Amino acid sequence: MKRSNLIIGAVVVALLALLPLVIDQYLLNNAVLIVMFVGITVAWNIAAFGGALSLGHAAFFGLGSYTMAILLLDYGVNPWLGMLAGMVVAAGGGLLLSIPLLRLRGPFFTLASLAFVEVIRLLSVFARDFTGGSEGLTIPYQPGWLNMSFSDREPYYYIVLGLTILAVLVSIKIYYSRMGYQLRASGSDDEATRALGVNTAVLKVLALVVSAALTGAFGAFAAQYFFIVDPETNFSLNLYSIQPALNGIIGGAGTVLGPILGAVLMTPIGEYMRSAFAGQQGLNFMIYGVVLVAVVMLMPGGLVSGIEKLRARFRRNRGDDRLTDDTSVVDEQPEKVVEEPREKDQL
Repeated sequence: MKRSNLIIGAVVVALLALLPLVIDQYLLNNAVLIVMFVGITVAWNIAAFGGALSLGHAAFFGLGSYTMAILLLDYGVNPWLGMLAGMVVAAGGGLLLSIPLLRLRGPFFTLASLAFVEVIRLLSVFARDFTGGSEGLTIPYQPGWLNMSFSDREPYYYIVLGLTILAVLVSIKIYYSRMGYQLRASGSDDEATRALGVNTAVLKVLALVVSAALTGAFGAFAAQYFFIVDPETNFSLNLYSIQPALNGIIGGAGTVLGPILGAVLMTPIGEYMRSAFAGQQGLNFMIYGVVLVAVVMLMPGGLVSGIEKLRARFRRNRGDDRLTDDTSVVDEQPEKVVEEPREKDQL
């Protein structure tokens, strides 16, 4: 990465760290949700590096939530360790999804990942002894850092900010690594990449496993933040499968910055629409669909591609201005030579 980008990133992180000092608890709750969805979208995007547009991430989110909650309630395991266990179980879910389904191409993989979420959700409903069935599980309120339970939202904000920074760093590391270049080449032309000797299947499995593990961490955090885990919420297709995918596609799937931009822009809009159109189910997603179609038609690569086009046009205009200035200087020089003949010619 460029040094300037690192400096900008450090400044943004510093400003985000100071945010709880200047906003109230209500706005801080919104900030927690936005930062959490930024992290989930960034995690989703890691799988998208290889062209796999998954709608199965709600399964990984729910697995992380239930793993942490069950270990805490049934075995007294510390929530921090439960979060790590949730990441491992979610990674196992990613492996379970990727091995049979990554042979599918394009929309077939996307549809199969949707079915995967529904299967896991139904299992959580019927396994009442472990999951509490449709009623779900309630997390006890035991304040303290050791229990990851607090009366104010500031600690939750810093925890989710740390998880999101971790997800962004992992995304950047993969994107600029050899694995990232090969994944992006596979997403562009899988057959040509395989012809060069790259095992694209293994790369896509690894990317999906990492993506699932990070998503599971956010699921475990959400269980502690909301104090409840239930199938309808924690395996919600709308919230944790479709929303991150829309955020990533609108921002620019397969890029580092795109998912961040998409989540920061669309998460507050989504929260507002869910509350504003609470009595009209599906209307918020219809609006989302209109926005998505508009973005795909006007900016096929998402907001990032639109920004890059504007930057390129700005640079081109600056280059034309400089070229015009340089040409005017060059044109003046021959005229001076003509107007001032040498002494030999005069003689």
